[in-house]
Amino acid sequence: MKQTLKVNVDAIKHERDKEGVPFTTLHLELPSGADLKYLQRAHRATKRDGREVATFVLRVFGGGDRRTWRLTSKGSKTKDYKVVAVVEVHFNEHARFEQYFDPASPDTYDLELTVEIEEPTTPLFPPKDEDRDGEGLSA
Repeated sequence: MKQTLKVNVDAIKHERDKEGVPFTTLHLELPSGADLKYLQRAHRATKRDGREVATFVLRVFGGGDRRTWRLTSKGSKTKDYKVVAVVEVHFNEHARFEQYFDPASPDTYDLELTVEIEEPTTPLFPPKDEDRDGEGLSA
């Protein structure tokens, strides 16, 4: 399953983890009517080593430029009566996030968040041969 949402950047924060590796935290404002249950399911799928795999991708269009970043979900929260998705991306000084997320002119670039949950290729409960008894012999 795949869902694409037009989002706006609410906040950008450059930080370092415990080992000193830099990363960037983004707060992406979700549009009203977004399927929050789907986003919650995708976030949970990324946190566990289960059978589902979820990917979060941010695409920037406009100004003759097109950029794509893979993100890591950190959940969501309500901020000033709006719902924002909290995501992280490895810091790259050449990415120039601020250029694409200028709050003074938010209409310059279009931002799309694509969330995809890959369904398992093997069934959770494989079909059993009903003609066999418990000893593996055919009836």
